[in-house]
Amino acid sequence: MKTLKIIASLAVGATAGLVAGYLTAPNSGKKTRKKIVGEIDSQFKSLEEGLNNKMSELKKDYNKQLNQVTDNGKYALNKAKEMASAN
Repeated sequence: MKTLKIIASLAVGATAGLVAGYLTAPNSGKKTRKKIVGEIDSQFKSLEEGLNNKMSELKKDYNKQLNQVTDNGKYALNKAKEMASAN
């Protein structure tokens, strides 16, 4: 969760800095607005990509843990069956 907060903070900070830079630049209003929209779109795409990568990692970790728990459960069940049949 910390990683997501850091990524989001960096994206917001970078966007705010770029917007401030564009607003103080000597360009026409139309050009400036176009640059701002383009930069915001770029930042959102970057953030989305980062979040998708993080979700992919989390899914892999979840599936790995689920497989381990399932394997451990099967092993315990087999041991219990062996013990029950031995008695």
